[in-house]
Amino acid sequence: MMLAQEILLRAKKQVFTNKSAGELSKIRGEGLDFCEIRPYEFGDDIRKINFSASGKTGELQTNIFNENKQINVVICIMLSSSLHFGSQCLKSETIAQIIALLSCSSIKQHNQTQLVFFAKNKQKLFQLNNTGDVLRAIEAMLSWDLLNTKSDFQALNQHLLQSKKSLTFIVGDFYHNDDYSLMAHKNEINALVVRDKLEETPNFSLELDLVNPENNSTIQANMDKRLALKYYKKLKTQDDQLFSHFAKHGINSGKLYTDEDAFSKLSQILRQ
Repeated sequence: MMLAQEILLRAKKQVFTNKSAGELSKIRGEGLDFCEIRPYEFGDDIRKINFSASGKTGELQTNIFNENKQINVVICIMLSSSLHFGSQCLKSETIAQIIALLSCSSIKQHNQTQLVFFAKNKQKLFQLNNTGDVLRAIEAMLSWDLLNTKSDFQALNQHLLQSKKSLTFIVGDFYHNDDYSLMAHKNEINALVVRDKLEETPNFSLELDLVNPENNSTIQANMDKRLALKYYKKLKTQDDQLFSHFAKHGINSGKLYTDEDAFSKLSQILRQ
């Protein structure tokens, strides 16, 4: 397993030095937005004089720009016991990488950044102002005791409906088809589905004891090709419904697998 410090250093290198890192997300807020042209007044910045408009009106005109505006960025992690799984690396480790990349990107753009972990009967909030805060958030993700942990969609929904409008990233494995329409009506939502390829096509061709990590119950199943295909078709139908729901409500979404490069795949999803 990658250490928190290693994940952060890799993310900082990718976000702060990569030329395309500014396109990592749709986060906006840097720069000056044009607002209007008005007559020049004493004390105005002469570099903003609009000579074309001045020539037409016969008096000095200056461009007026909106002030920089910080964006509220909220990164929501939907914790569940199923995140403690992975054939290449754990899904929780991939999510830690996503936390590092999104947080560093948002901090780079001087946005107000918040990270919230959602689990049944337990929430943990981090205000991310610098990379030290990001490191603590990554450590919290990697050390979270995920076994016996259940997700809490209602807590997520309530938090986003009661908070200020934000650019929101919801990260989890999304094995439940919940209704995201209300939060999407208020916020700009990005849904990042983290999966492992082995869990989508579990063809082991042998009899296994399958343990439910939420309650430790066990069932025996012969995970042969026939059962794996049946499981895959059912999951695909569920995922088609999920992504159709996202598209209907204007939610940008994409799937990241644990064997993929998180930075490249995240950039690809957020440019859609």
